[in-house]
Amino acid sequence: MTNEMTASETAVRELLRAQMVAWAAGDGKAFAATFTDDADFVSVIGEFIRGREELAIEMQKGFDGFMKGTHMSEPHTLTIRFPTPDTAVMVTQGLRPSPPDAQPGRDEQSIQTRVAVRTNGTWLFTTFQNTWVKFPA
Repeated sequence: MTNEMTASETAVRELLRAQMVAWAAGDGKAFAATFTDDADFVSVIGEFIRGREELAIEMQKGFDGFMKGTHMSEPHTLTIRFPTPDTAVMVTQGLRPSPPDAQPGRDEQSIQTRVAVRTNGTWLFTTFQNTWVKFPA
C-alpha cells in the first residue's frame, strides 16, 4: 500500500469516527457535516434523504426523538477500497445503534455502504445505504 493510499484510508476512517462522535453527541449538523452538499442517504427503514441540509434536519429530529441517547457501535467488519484515488467505498457491519445501557442481540445488526469522495484535498461521504441484517431462524 502506498503512502498516499495509507493517508487516504486514514482520512476516510477519521470521517467515520467523526460520524460516531456526532451521533453520540446527538448533533445532526455535525453528523451531516461528514457528507457532501448533494449527498444521498438511505436509512435502515428505506427513508431517502437528499443533501446535507436536509440530512442535518432529519438526523436532529431523530436524535431529539426515537434515537435519543443512542450511539453507533464500533463496526466488527470494516472494509475500504479505492476504485480511483479520489473515491473510497467503505462497508461496515456491526450492532445497530442502541441506548448505552442496552445489550443488543446477535440479530440486531446492520450493514452500511458509504462512498466517500475527495475534493480539493477533503474527504466527505457522498452516499450512504444502511440495511438491517436478517439471520436465518
